[in-house]
Amino acid sequence: MVLPELPRAGEGWPAAVLLEVGGAPDDADGMPAFRTSLARRDDATVLLWGLGTGRKARALLREGATLEVLALDVDPSRPEDAERIVDACELLTSARRDGRLTLVVGAASHLAARLGARAVPQRMEVDLGALAHVPAPARSLARTVERIHLEQADARRHGPQLRANLATNVAAMAAAPSLHTLAGTAAGRPAFVLAAGPSAAAATSWLSEARRHGPLVAVDTALPLCRAADVPVDCLVSVDPHPASAVHLSHGTGDVGMLAFQPYCAPAIVEAFPRRVLALPRGDQLCDRAARLLDMASLPIAGTVLLYALQIAAVLGCDPIVLVGADFAHVGGRSHAIGTATSRATGPSGLVVADANGEPVPTSHSLLRFLTAVEIHVAASSARHIAIDGGGAAIAGTRRVSHSAFARWLRCRAPAGTATLSLPAPLAPAAIARRRRVWSTLLGEFD
Repeated sequence: MVLPELPRAGEGWPAAVLLEVGGAPDDADGMPAFRTSLARRDDATVLLWGLGTGRKARALLREGATLEVLALDVDPSRPEDAERIVDACELLTSARRDGRLTLVVGAASHLAARLGARAVPQRMEVDLGALAHVPAPARSLARTVERIHLEQADARRHGPQLRANLATNVAAMAAAPSLHTLAGTAAGRPAFVLAAGPSAAAATSWLSEARRHGPLVAVDTALPLCRAADVPVDCLVSVDPHPASAVHLSHGTGDVGMLAFQPYCAPAIVEAFPRRVLALPRGDQLCDRAARLLDMASLPIAGTVLLYALQIAAVLGCDPIVLVGADFAHVGGRSHAIGTATSRATGPSGLVVADANGEPVPTSHSLLRFLTAVEIHVAASSARHIAIDGGGAAIAGTRRVSHSAFARWLRCRAPAGTATLSLPAPLAPAAIARRRRVWSTLLGEFD
């Protein structure tokens, strides 16, 4: 598998950028991009994102690595801050003198282009603590780097599980219609996208009424809430590869119209639903080949199941798209809504995010990463997005509305009638057989 490219800006690093600290700005926005040494760089060089206190760099140097540190956490207008950290440590200064350490301080656009301009490195490391404290203009890139790093680690750690899931899911994938056969089938109607954040439970009192206006698309972790409140789900969404995640189905799977899954999803979840649609993750090498061979459309990789749910609402043509329980924060000190299988009390993480009033709310690295992915999706969408305010993070590009105000809006709005989604027509036996052959061939080439 391969992972998506980082966003690029410009054509890479021009020769004029290779300056000692103290040089002049090199680009139109006046942001400096300075290199403090010109050590030889090749595929043996480890790219380290984030300087922090230098702790991660020191550990890698002790392992014998040659480093290129992309100091995304250092304000590019203050490169001397990075110099002070290096100068205070004999190991860092000697490594730079010996050509084993290259330190890069610059605008996020230059650092993204630096990575995009080179072949995929043999090794990329991330100082997660450093990337949690980057300047505001670099936050989106920092979350992207963090996501890619963690997905690469997951792929290495769970590769055998992913391959086993894919092999088991071949029959289900071959028979499942493409999600894109549903394109535009709910055009002009609102979609209600239910996440499982701590505030989600407060919406169960009006979600059944909401389904008279438009489809309910729920993440799999929210299924226990819906079952307990007798709220039918039009489309349940799952991307989780771990068999233990079948615990979300412990309250039963009734009243679910269809499952939207992806190829590496846990078979225990896939097999629990007879009605399914499939979307392929774009950016995964194997699935990109399948999309071409089977003429199936694909969606950008969903690092979070909520992003996949939003992508589904977009495919349906819904407008507005209403986010429910998308807190991206530990509201009330909890990870998920009470009643979900994964709900737990959370201790202090040291990380916070601003709510709609600008007040800090406790959060986590992963939730900040998911928030960035959703904000990028919303920014690229032409549909209106409404976020039901449960006290969590402010989501850029959305209009915040309270639970009570939205419930009043529903009562005043004329319903659209039966808003449930119909599953596409089943595939012909010959088409299913062909798809099985293609998937089996690709499985033999699984990387």
